[in-house]
Amino acid sequence: MKGHPTVAAVIAMDLASYGARKCFGLLGTANFKISHALVEAGVELISARHEGNAASMADAYAKSTGELTLVSVHSGPGLTNAMTGIAEAAKSRTPMVVLAGDVPTGAIRSNFYIEQAELVRSVGAVSERIHTPHTAREDTLRAVSRAMRDRQTVVLSLPMDVQDAPLASNNPPLKLPPVSGGLHPDPAAVCRLADAISKAQRPLIVGGRGAVISGAEAALISLADRTGALLATSVCGHGLFAGNPWSLGISGGFSSPIADELIAESDLILGFGVSFTQWTTKKGKLIAPGAIVAQIDVELVKLGYHTPVHHALIGDAKATAEALLAELDRNRVPSAQAGRRNDLTRERIRSGDNHHSSYRDESTAQFIDPRTLSKAVDKILPSDRVVASDSGHFCGWVPRYFRVPGPQASCLSHSFQAVGLGLASAIGLAVANPGKLAVLGAGDGGFMMSIADLETALRLKLRMCILIYNDSSYAAEVHYFRRQGYSTDIVRFPETDFAAIARGYGARAATVRTLADLKPVQTWVNEGAPGVFVIDGKINPNLEADWHAEHFP
Repeated sequence: MKGHPTVAAVIAMDLASYGARKCFGLLGTANFKISHALVEAGVELISARHEGNAASMADAYAKSTGELTLVSVHSGPGLTNAMTGIAEAAKSRTPMVVLAGDVPTGAIRSNFYIEQAELVRSVGAVSERIHTPHTAREDTLRAVSRAMRDRQTVVLSLPMDVQDAPLASNNPPLKLPPVSGGLHPDPAAVCRLADAISKAQRPLIVGGRGAVISGAEAALISLADRTGALLATSVCGHGLFAGNPWSLGISGGFSSPIADELIAESDLILGFGVSFTQWTTKKGKLIAPGAIVAQIDVELVKLGYHTPVHHALIGDAKATAEALLAELDRNRVPSAQAGRRNDLTRERIRSGDNHHSSYRDESTAQFIDPRTLSKAVDKILPSDRVVASDSGHFCGWVPRYFRVPGPQASCLSHSFQAVGLGLASAIGLAVANPGKLAVLGAGDGGFMMSIADLETALRLKLRMCILIYNDSSYAAEVHYFRRQGYSTDIVRFPETDFAAIARGYGARAATVRTLADLKPVQTWVNEGAPGVFVIDGKINPNLEADWHAEHFP
């Protein structure tokens, strides 16, 4: 066996052959050798400053590119540090593989020992393991297959003794199973739904993450044109139908005033790859009495889970949209008359969207209204951009006011509603879109949690604009518990000078209390927006977001 490569070296070559190009990680003794082997195999290693951030970078990268994306973490605390990012990815059904170094087989007295499988499964991820040197390649293939074919977040445990074992490298290469085509819906169900479409007067098509994954945008636009439907998205589908004059943008908590009106007027709502959660429907308020709801998804368990539906179709979003178009043609259903697609509706959509609808500006001499700030920064920044958002009280202002050119340009890390994932998501999105300006919206609390990886953004020479909505508090708790009569001093903090901190890292920065304070941002953009610019937006702490007040009364 002398002279044979190690298991780590062989499975690293296998991972590269399966299409892995990027690995995000933080190195320790248990994952150093697999990470080194990946680099030797041609996979780029992107070092993060925290394992949780590494996982969120990979999550955003995988969502944007669809590639096999890797994360590498040390055993014990390396994995536990990464768990919040892994949970976000698992809840988003992000296909990525976490290479988790593990203690040598049987080393239960090690300080680094934990039951990795139990921890991983507790957050909805899939646990796999390289069990022996002889099964290591098959174990790795199984992990990759479950990630890429089943769209799962998989944690592959790598015991150090198995990594170090010699393994013959002259065995025939293993191959991923072929990709199956889009899941086609039951023809009878398609016929019934096509009949409902032909009778609808005010149809609406809502596209979600499933529509993005299946590449259904063109087919959904064709179906909307054929039926006279208006278009909308869930938060996870944000960016679909960008620029389409009949698109209402996001449906639900982050929707515009006109989207609320027109969605609630719809008599047929077709959801493609959307879960119809309470956020998307505003707890059912956007579904009119008597409206017919249809849901199309590849997962049976999701059909009708959050909202009762009249038509439940198991099928790929693109394949189902195309099947519906074919059925309408087959039955010679005439193309819809204009219906709501007229000049009046077009003007309602334009004047009632987030950028044109009126609101009372709550800016003061000391603080700026976050809506006013968001609109101004959106206007200053180049339109060729990718946009990420952290979670927190502020989070709806980002998708409301920062326009994106398409769904791959958006990453809203809200599936777990964890605060602190935004900076890492923006980095992953930027790495997936080389040269594009990455825009991040973050709250002061979340940014403080993740600030170590500001160094990573600068080290990687990314182009990034970070807007911190800084109200010196955990604002969601301030607004929610203040309404209940509690003192909120314990969730308020002294003012932080993020501009000074950013300059310490080597970024450019500005403190913004008024629109005039944005002049340095405009200058930076005029120079081509090089490097990282941090905007410390001192927002009005007394302004509660409407979606927060509505969802958490």
